[in-house]
Amino acid sequence: MSSTIEAGEVIHVAKSGRLILKIGKGIDLKPGENLFDDAGKKVGRVTELIGQVKAPYASVLLVDSRIKGASGSKLFRFSSQRGIPSKTRRKSRPIRNKRRRYSRS
Repeated sequence: MSSTIEAGEVIHVAKSGRLILKIGKGIDLKPGENLFDDAGKKVGRVTELIGQVKAPYASVLLVDSRIKGASGSKLFRFSSQRGIPSKTRRKSRPIRNKRRRYSRS
C-alpha cells in the first residue's frame, strides 16, 4: 500500500493561477507528478521545476480553477506513483495486416 510523503509548502499563488511550491529537502519531484492535499484530494500536477538545484520550487497546475491553495498549506504525493509520463518512451504503432489482393479470374 502506498503512503503519503510531504512534497512541500505552498508559498505563492501566481497571477496565472498556478501554485508555487517550495519543495522540501530530500524530495525528488518530477514534472507530471500529481499532488494532493492533507485530505487526499487531488490538487494539481507538477508542470515544471524552477530555481536552484539546492532549493528548488515547483509550478503546480491546478485541477480545478476554483481550488485556491492558501499560502503555507502542505501538499503531498504518494510514495509509489505510476503513470508519470516518460519523455523517451514512445507509443508503439499497432501492426497492421497487409492488404490482401485477390486475383481476378
